[in-house]
Amino acid sequence: METFKVEAVVLKTDDFGDSNRVVTLFTKEYGKIEANAYGCRRARSPLSGTLQMFNHISAQLTRGAQVDTIREADILHFYDELTKDLTRLAYASFFFEIVNRMTFPRQSELETFSLLTNSLPVLSKRNPKVAALIGACQFMETSGVQLNFDRCVHCGVEIDGDAAISLLDGGAVCMNCVDAVQNVRPYPEALRKTFDTMLGFNWRDDTKLTFNTRQLNAAENFFVDYVQSVLGSNLKSVQFIREFIN
Repeated sequence: METFKVEAVVLKTDDFGDSNRVVTLFTKEYGKIEANAYGCRRARSPLSGTLQMFNHISAQLTRGAQVDTIREADILHFYDELTKDLTRLAYASFFFEIVNRMTFPRQSELETFSLLTNSLPVLSKRNPKVAALIGACQFMETSGVQLNFDRCVHCGVEIDGDAAISLLDGGAVCMNCVDAVQNVRPYPEALRKTFDTMLGFNWRDDTKLTFNTRQLNAAENFFVDYVQSVLGSNLKSVQFIREFIN
C-alpha cells in the first residue's frame, strides 16, 4: 500500500462507529483530503487528541481505493484557546466551514493553506469575530469568486463615497448605475474601507485592529449573505453564532 506524508490543518471531524473518525484535512501538498482514522477516539490511541479540529499537524496516510487512512499524526501547533472559549470556537468554525464548503478535494491551494495556518494564531489570541471576517474576506478573494468592491460593475468607474452593492451583479454599483440593478443594498464608504482594510491585513502584523461596531456587523451580515448565496444553502456555524453568540 502506498503511504505518503502531509502537513495539514484539521478542517472538520465526523465520528463514526464506536471509536473511529472521518477527518477532513486541508493539506499543503494536496489541498483538501478526507481520511479515516480508525480507533482514534480510544483513550490509548496514539491519534487520540491529535486529530481535533483546528490542529496544525503532520501526518502519514495510506492511499486507499476510495478513502485514505491516517496511520500516524503529530501536532505541530495546538490552539486550545479555540475550544475553551465559545465565541472563538464559533467564529473559527465559521471561517473553517466556509473554506471546507467552498474548496474541492485534492486541488492544491497553497494560498488557502497559508491563510489557514496564518489565521489560527490570530483567531486564538485576538478578536475572533474580526479575525474570522478577515479570513473570509481574503479567502473569497483568492477563491476567484470575490465581488468587486472598488469599481462599479456596470460602468467601471472607481467608487468614491457612498454607493450600492449587488450580490447578483457581482459587486459595487455607482449611484449613476443603481437604477439598472436589482437586489441592491446600501454600500457606505465606511463599509468599503472596512473591506479594504480586511483585504490588506497582514496576519503577522501585531498592530491593534479597531473597527466601528456597526460596520463590523454590516461586514458580517454581508459575508454571511454572500457566501450562502454562492453555496445555495445556509452555514451551520451561522445559526450557532446567531443563537448563542450574538
